[in-house]
Amino acid sequence: MNYFKSFLLTAFALFTLAACNTDDLRDDVDNLKGRVESLEAQINLLNDNMTAIKRLLEGGQTITEITQTNGTYTLKLSGGETVTLTQGSAGEIKYPEISVNDEGQWVVNGEVLTQNGVPVQAVGTPGNDGITPKFRLTDDGSYWQVSYDNGTSWQDVLDESGNKVSAVNNGSSGGSSTDTFFESAGIDESGDFFVIQLKGQTESISIPIVKDLLCEIIEPAEGMNKGYWEIGSGATATTTVKVKGDNIIVTAPAGWVATVSEPDTETNEATLSITAPASTIKTRATADNSSDVTLQVNKGANWAVAKIQVKAIEIIDSYYALYEAGETITIGGINVNKDTFGEATLITTENPNITNKGIYFISPEVEAEYTASGGYAQLIIIGNSSTQKSQLKVSSQIKLVETASDASGIFICQNITLDARNTLNAENKTSYPIVQNKNGAFGSIILQDCHILLPKGQPLSYISNSNRSIDYFLMENCVIPISSTDNNKFILSLSTSTAAYNKVSFKNNIFYCVDEGKSATGFKLMNGEKATATEFTLTNNTFVNVYTATTFYVYLTSLPNIHITHNLIYAKPAMPNNCGIFRLTNNPESGECNSNICYKVENTNNWQIFFGGIGKGMDGAEEVNIITSDPFEGGTFDIANGVFIPNAEFAEYGASIN
Repeated sequence: MNYFKSFLLTAFALFTLAACNTDDLRDDVDNLKGRVESLEAQINLLNDNMTAIKRLLEGGQTITEITQTNGTYTLKLSGGETVTLTQGSAGEIKYPEISVNDEGQWVVNGEVLTQNGVPVQAVGTPGNDGITPKFRLTDDGSYWQVSYDNGTSWQDVLDESGNKVSAVNNGSSGGSSTDTFFESAGIDESGDFFVIQLKGQTESISIPIVKDLLCEIIEPAEGMNKGYWEIGSGATATTTVKVKGDNIIVTAPAGWVATVSEPDTETNEATLSITAPASTIKTRATADNSSDVTLQVNKGANWAVAKIQVKAIEIIDSYYALYEAGETITIGGINVNKDTFGEATLITTENPNITNKGIYFISPEVEAEYTASGGYAQLIIIGNSSTQKSQLKVSSQIKLVETASDASGIFICQNITLDARNTLNAENKTSYPIVQNKNGAFGSIILQDCHILLPKGQPLSYISNSNRSIDYFLMENCVIPISSTDNNKFILSLSTSTAAYNKVSFKNNIFYCVDEGKSATGFKLMNGEKATATEFTLTNNTFVNVYTATTFYVYLTSLPNIHITHNLIYAKPAMPNNCGIFRLTNNPESGECNSNICYKVENTNNWQIFFGGIGKGMDGAEEVNIITSDPFEGGTFDIANGVFIPNAEFAEYGASIN
């Protein structure tokens, strides 16, 4: 099939605002408002039509139902999706000519659209989905701009000569056009096809109308995470599908098993059952950990196709049993096994307290308590079940001390709700929970898959001694709630220490203000104006209404290597000042800095990666993208439970934690 489809785009008239008295001015302002609203509506129609054209070109769908209202066709597809096509009405916009060539690539005014030199696909290729461009006008309404990343960034639309494409009809040659999107659109004479004839093209798009063909996968109520249905290794999960036709076929990736039950004759509902491959801990069998499960239904020669992406995850009933069986549990790059760390303790209701060093597994039904008073070089605390966090109340400070005989210090806290709200120091005063209590760089501090409740007015750790630091700090997959009344909350507080830290990483965490409609200010990940670090990683974190002082999230003297990508910053209440990520005395030298977004509701204050602007970063660093649409609109924004899942448009940004 030749995919060269195009539709010609219509006319926009400039207008001037003139008034000689108050009434005239009011009339002109009202007229201007009406024209702006009209322009916005026409641009929205264009973008809706782009989405529909892309979806219809992708194939694998038939039309099951058609309705028409005031020039708008609503098409229900066999996969359950609904798209709209609007013929258009008299308007003021002069549209560019948009096409899809026979390689399935978008073309605007004769030029193939490219992103970083790569043609932008309308029709997906194996392993790569197609992209639907979005269009808008420049601020002065004169030219067209296009976005290939769902409105995160924009660039000018250029013609074959490299000139910006005008959105203004100035009456010059070629400046006018019809005010409809399509040459024609409707059901053909046979009643078997919906046919779209695009402007300037002789070939049409024909989509079969098959009322008795249905193939839809209903999204599972549980287990969805950023577009993937997560299923425990070796486990079976089910969801509802709607199927109607002659034959039903379901296919699954290697190592997976998928079946469909007989559909109900009245509702067309059936059950899709999917079994994930066995645990990779216990088997080396080859299997795809994540891929597509495909459901296909036919009616005669017509086929409908629906897909869902699945991912196998580890679900462990007892990490303690795994450990005792000689298996290795890898946490933050450290292999935890019996050969290395020796005998472990299972914390139950009969022995709920941790009073010494060692390796501990806490049963999920127990509220364990840390009451030890000594300092230890090795302390590992793990929640025993992968499906439920275990509880640990930190009543006394966790003191970390390396000795000559224990030169590689390790503190690990994994799969734990760490309640440090009432941690007491030696003077029986509320204090920070983690203490580096010995000169030198403590080996590794790893907090993974934890829900961390910090004391009011206290950081996670305070290390003011210039002779003490941490060689490797990792916080990953953690959720940290912060009250709006608890300002100047820090994770690592270093005061005036001049100590040198090695690697510091924050990966896939959520930091959020717990008070609806309010913000926590003065937050810092690492506060040490005179301290240094060798490498800092900040990837896929979500910050919700957690603002910085003008010293930003990370305040250090020197930080040569930085990796900061795919972070999501959400600032709904107005910010009190300019905010940002890094404030450094010396510019970083290497690393990566790209694909970070910020949604903020006011324009008075700015959000930036580096204090002083992107020029204070390393070569190639990219400034944070300020987005204009709410990334959680259509996703999940649940302050009460600390769950923040971006919509599909921004799924690659921020933390992936359910």
